[in-house]
Amino acid sequence: MQATSATKHVSIMAVPGMSTGTPINGLYETLALGQALLNGERPDAPALFEVEIVGAQAGGFVGACGLPLQVHRSVADVAQTDIVLIPSMFLAEEGWVKGRQPEVVDWLRRQHEGGADLCTACAGALLLAETGLLDGRETTTHWAFADTFRRNFPQVRLRLEELLVVGGPRGEFVMSGAASSWQDLILYVIARHVSPRAAQSVGKFLLFQWNTPSQVPFMPFTPQTDHGDGAIRAVQDYLRGDARLDHSIDDLAEKAGLPRATFNRRFARATGHAPIAYLQRLRVEKAKALLEETGQAIEEIGWQVGYEEAAAFRRIFRKVTRLTPGEYRRKFQLIRADRSLPAGEAAATA
Repeated sequence: MQATSATKHVSIMAVPGMSTGTPINGLYETLALGQALLNGERPDAPALFEVEIVGAQAGGFVGACGLPLQVHRSVADVAQTDIVLIPSMFLAEEGWVKGRQPEVVDWLRRQHEGGADLCTACAGALLLAETGLLDGRETTTHWAFADTFRRNFPQVRLRLEELLVVGGPRGEFVMSGAASSWQDLILYVIARHVSPRAAQSVGKFLLFQWNTPSQVPFMPFTPQTDHGDGAIRAVQDYLRGDARLDHSIDDLAEKAGLPRATFNRRFARATGHAPIAYLQRLRVEKAKALLEETGQAIEEIGWQVGYEEAAAFRRIFRKVTRLTPGEYRRKFQLIRADRSLPAGEAAATA
């Protein structure tokens, strides 16, 4: 779809479980502030976006965190819209439960048939998946919702490493990943329906991060342990408590009491990872913590997590996180109360 100057009608969804503060207000205000910024001194310029909040019912609405807002119209009163934004929501312990918003799901299907773009942030992808429109397609969401997503929608391919996924014949499905990725989503919407230059201007003015390449650096490694294979679980428990993780696969197979080929096969079946890949992920996870919490040299950190050669450590770290160790440290090192202290000194005095 080419960018156009015609006013676009935008419907921001508000359904039970959604967070009203961020991103619903954030999406709404970004479009409003962006419009004022882009129109500048041209008060008579046509509106870029006509934005409203819609839900199952109009009127007062209280989000998952208790913050109230006003739903402008019910979905029953919105016959057609151009863009639907489905923000994030909180899920109860049981995860996603289908069938709780049938009128909203039906409305989303109708809007798609009418040519609307359907866009999601974070857990909003679960609501869109319930329409069936993502079947056989790819999407992304917060990694914390991966299990409930796969249980409910096995026919949708999760790409959790991606921050933004665009799909559909018209590119009409736009899905962003975890939490504040709604900022990337709304800038993409502005770029698509106004211009890339407009999106850049809004992003700069609001100090939004733009074009974050991936969610991978943010994602913790949480290996599966409830697979029922006792020998493999014993090795996992041993590795979790190990200080340096400098084992060979033969060492681990011996600890499991299995021939190497059998160990490799059972480990991959139980955990979803080959043993060497699993060990690399554990090493990188430990290195991430050291990069965040200490000022130690990168070479020293590599040695501590089992790599004799710094070049090998850097290569594996970048393969797993898509960042170099130095880039990761600059992005995620813990904020210190005394910003005047170098990271190493601050860590030593903490």
